Amino acid sequence: MEGIERQISSLMILFWTGLAWGLLYDCFVLLFRKRRQLGDFAFWISLIFLTFPVLLLTTWGELRVSLGVSLLMGVACYRRVFHPSVYLSLRLVKGKLRRRRGFFT
Repeated sequence: MEGIERQISSLMILFWTGLAWGLLYDCFVLLFRKRRQLGDFAFWISLIFLTFPVLLLTTWGELRVSLGVSLLMGVACYRRVFHPSVYLSLRLVKGKLRRRRGFFT
């Protein structure tokens, strides 16, 4: 049995991973606007490579309901708090890069 400190740190790390999921989703939506299916596939593959090492480091690969809830809370917090400003910033950066050197044509 793990100590309470280890469990709380695992929950917090997976909450931060949920925030990263939300940011990654916004990036993939902007990058793959016209090829939505390819973007969704790339998003889920990148989530596997992001989440699996985090799970191995925090809980030695054990899956628990509380960890899933912590991930979903991180995504929900990102969508509620950070999404409007971050999405707008990403759109502005994309527009500047497009005008500058032909990125994202």
